[in-house]
Amino acid sequence: MQTTSLLKMLGMFCIGLVAICSCEKQAEKRIVAVVEGEAISLEEVDNLIKNSLYEYLFAIYDVRRIALNELINSRMISKEAKALHVSVDSVTSLRIAEMKQKLTKDQYVSDNALQHGVVDEENPFKLIPLHTDEGQRILEKSYVKFLNQMLNKELSAKYKVKISLEPPETPKLDLRGTITYARRNMQSLNVVTIVSDFDCPVCQSKVPVFKQLFKKYSDRVRFEYVHLSPSISKSILFSACAAKQGKFWEAHDLLFRMGQNGSQEIESLMTSLNLDPKACKTCMESDKVADEINASMEQLRALGIKVTPTIIINNRIYYGEISEEVMGQFIEKSLK
Repeated sequence: MQTTSLLKMLGMFCIGLVAICSCEKQAEKRIVAVVEGEAISLEEVDNLIKNSLYEYLFAIYDVRRIALNELINSRMISKEAKALHVSVDSVTSLRIAEMKQKLTKDQYVSDNALQHGVVDEENPFKLIPLHTDEGQRILEKSYVKFLNQMLNKELSAKYKVKISLEPPETPKLDLRGTITYARRNMQSLNVVTIVSDFDCPVCQSKVPVFKQLFKKYSDRVRFEYVHLSPSISKSILFSACAAKQGKFWEAHDLLFRMGQNGSQEIESLMTSLNLDPKACKTCMESDKVADEINASMEQLRALGIKVTPTIIINNRIYYGEISEEVMGQFIEKSLK
């Protein structure tokens, strides 16, 4: 994204931010309507659209973050060019060439388990084999992007970059009573809760992001999964019943891997996970189990959580970009 475009977007968002902030300052006593002498306050209005307000605030934050990163990178590259006595235009290509020596493309493929193919960000549901021209194009793009990220981290450490831009802080939610499935550091006070649905295409496309975050932070963070869906599917029931046999996360991984075919092959999944089929079937037919899941999902809706995926970090809804880099920044902040 070009700087000019970013600044235009930032300007538009800032106008919105000024309006929101000025409203928030006066919200407690400001009356915006009267019906036969009965006042309606701005606070009442904002309570009806609380999630939308935070979505706008996070959008403003994201635009600022992108613009800030562009400015930081520009200054770091200028300093690096001066240190290496080369032009600004050539320093990036020079440093990327050096990094290719440190991390070859073959090593990148191996480290990220890409031997079976790559996924285009614009079409995340299709695996492209590496032996095709398209596969090689996507691989090269992904590889260079990763090297650029590595370069930025190196330069940030070298030039002691400190960022004080803070994201907006959403209200804390009371998630007690919802059915959660947790793993790894069970004692951690830092919790990433993923509200998701096995039949949600966006949820499925973000599974690789969540896997990378789990891999990076599993020793310090408790990760939780919570069901939310318009109705209880076979996949939800199966995972809940697999959980009763200690196999929720195995069921979770299988169902997301199989996509829409998962609910059609429940019996074969029971065999794959070595579950007691009789106990699992009895559980899936239980009204009590279904009622408990419904009650949990209704509690989420009562809290204003109605879409999947919704990410909750330490009981606060996260409205930012669902990527390893940006979510990682939020998690790092919570760990401090």
